Amino acid sequence: MFTRVCKAETVPEGGMRLVIADSHLIVLAWPDNAEEMKAFQGVCPHSNTPLNEAEFDGTIITCPLHYWTWDLNSGDPVEPQECPLAQYPVKVEDGIVYIDTEGVTPLFAAP
Repeated sequence: MFTRVCKAETVPEGGMRLVIADSHLIVLAWPDNAEEMKAFQGVCPHSNTPLNEAEFDGTIITCPLHYWTWDLNSGDPVEPQECPLAQYPVKVEDGIVYIDTEGVTPLFAAP
């Protein structure tokens, strides 16, 4: 079931923000050159650190704690290539962003 999270205008192309949907902390981003917004788990799979203080260069997000990085076009890890970010379905209707959390579980690196 999709949950309303924000107005689309609050996520500019090349930008990101954290939102909460059904108690899931989620990074909502519009990566450079992407045709649509993307949504991924909002905590680092290495340290469970919230990514609200993460650096985002328009494509790559960097965890502020240990500097793990992911490509927000896909959620794939860049460095180290250990654990991806879980991706959530996103839709935009009438300028409102909705995210579906059903069946999505955040991923975590093996200890």
